[in-house]
Amino acid sequence: METTVLAVERALETIELLSGAADGLSLAEISRELIINKAIASRLLETLEHAGYVWRDDTAQRYHLTYRVSNLGLRQLQQSGLLGQCTSLLEDLAERTGELVRLSVVERGEKITWVYAVVGTRRTLRIDPNFNFEVSLHSHATGKAWLMMLTPERAMELLRREGMAALTPHTNVDVKSLRKELDAASRRGFALTYEENEIGVGAVAAPIMAPRLSGGTECVGVVSVAAPTNRMTRADIDACGPLAAEVASRLALMWPLDERAPMRLQRPA
Repeated sequence: METTVLAVERALETIELLSGAADGLSLAEISRELIINKAIASRLLETLEHAGYVWRDDTAQRYHLTYRVSNLGLRQLQQSGLLGQCTSLLEDLAERTGELVRLSVVERGEKITWVYAVVGTRRTLRIDPNFNFEVSLHSHATGKAWLMMLTPERAMELLRREGMAALTPHTNVDVKSLRKELDAASRRGFALTYEENEIGVGAVAAPIMAPRLSGGTECVGVVSVAAPTNRMTRADIDACGPLAAEVASRLALMWPLDERAPMRLQRPA
């Protein structure tokens, strides 16, 4: 008999699975991905549909997420006051660079997630900010910016857990080489990738090092700037690094002191 905890875990896995399926998934596909029989998958989907998290396209017989999940995340961000404080600085950076600017947050020291994206208006060719919601630690500038602020032991633990797949011919999959790269990035204050995660895209990212109530500072998020490589050379993108680092430093000053007790500080000037 399935326990309640297992049922909840499978329901959450179903939501995560559907979040990456733009065209939805069939019952058979969900059953196969979760390695459960169709009867269990059907009950999970019926429960999620009844709760308002999933809807079924009766014509195509495929399941999709509703906006309820994203609404919950936005509600959490709004209550923390975080996005309201950060938006103007991120929008200004997007206008200055003309490129895609993203904010990510570190969740419980275990994962880094993009929560906001804005694109400069003076460019006609743009990168889709919703192309991929997953941050690859070894190939995204955002991932590297987080790793470079961790101890070598913790960084390696996260890399071993995630793996270091070669996503393009330019992806750095050598541990020692990556460690040297992270050390150099830490010294200059931002990380860079150039066609390592996706051909045709380069990016820089700077960590947000905010004070904690327990003392010291901690990487609580990352600011990144991404651009098409047919518009920006590696040197051009590298030149955006100090701009991202400047915004990250300003965001650190207004970041909630403790994520468990968000504080509504002043909005950025």
